[in-house]
Amino acid sequence: MSEKTPSARENRKDEHIQAVRQMPENHSTGFEDVVLVPESASEVDWDDIHLETELLGRTLASPIIINAMTGGTAQAERINARLARAARRHGLAMAVGSETAALKNLRLSSTYTVVRDENPHGIVLANVSMGTDAEHAQAAIDLIQADFLQVHWNTAQELFMHEGDRQFRGLLERLREVADHVSVPVIAKEIGQGMTGAAASRFVAFGARGIDVGGRGGTNFIAVESWRRGQIVDADWETWGLRTAESLLEVVHSVPANVAVIASGGIRSGHDVAKSLAIGATAVGIAGPLLRLAADGDDDGLHRYIEELHLTLKRLLVLVGVTRVDELQKRPVVIRGAVHDWLESRGFEDILPRLARRAAD
Repeated sequence: MSEKTPSARENRKDEHIQAVRQMPENHSTGFEDVVLVPESASEVDWDDIHLETELLGRTLASPIIINAMTGGTAQAERINARLARAARRHGLAMAVGSETAALKNLRLSSTYTVVRDENPHGIVLANVSMGTDAEHAQAAIDLIQADFLQVHWNTAQELFMHEGDRQFRGLLERLREVADHVSVPVIAKEIGQGMTGAAASRFVAFGARGIDVGGRGGTNFIAVESWRRGQIVDADWETWGLRTAESLLEVVHSVPANVAVIASGGIRSGHDVAKSLAIGATAVGIAGPLLRLAADGDDDGLHRYIEELHLTLKRLLVLVGVTRVDELQKRPVVIRGAVHDWLESRGFEDILPRLARRAAD
């Protein structure tokens, strides 16, 4: 195959972009069952609001992360360049998509390094697949001078991908090897089916210092891989996994306090961001809506979308009576409906009154 001929991997990555652009994200994340309790007697001044958060020793100007999406094709390079410019303008951290393509073919390196080129002083997250060894994981970090490394766990996607992996034994030990030897903190990441608190605890036991819950409600890669084969995923697979709110609540209340938890999976609004932070997330990852705007070349729309996220988040801080995003975890949150039922049935019922009755000092 000529070096200039697109590989099967490149074609697959372009197909993933096409699928995400075409497939709707209208599934429940569970955040409709999470209610922030307003503070009518708020005395917060707008100018006193701060959106900074701490992620594994680094200060982020915003709790919003442009989460892992793409790389490895010419189209992906254009998208990543737009997203990196938006990250620089709005002070967002940004994760690249899986770097396996560049590790296998240096010709594709620029589709990832463009993120660092466009945002030389920003916080950037490298990304490799589960099972990547420590040498290649470090190469992915070095390629984009990354501050963190995401190791994505995509078992469901692999099972529905015609060319996907089927061998999963030993992957946790490989995670331990990576965490022990790479130069930056490692974040274990789901990509759309959510994870239980018990699974998050296992990732932490094998070296992960951060967890990205990747809950159900956003891009469904079971559906994406079915779409690539010209098939429609059935309703049972559409609802496989934990919704984002359910997964986030389980994980936050299962891992040690020093583990960073990132909420992701169908987060679309500043309300979702605020609710995620209030129930314990350190930061919040958003992917699909940003990818669609960047893929359409809509820079103005991309900036307006991020500005609206920040505006809504700041308004909500005033309305619940706090000045910083980490103080949201001191304010009462009521969990109702199906998420309430989920937590009760899973043995997390003790957290419900504690969330509902907490108050700022």
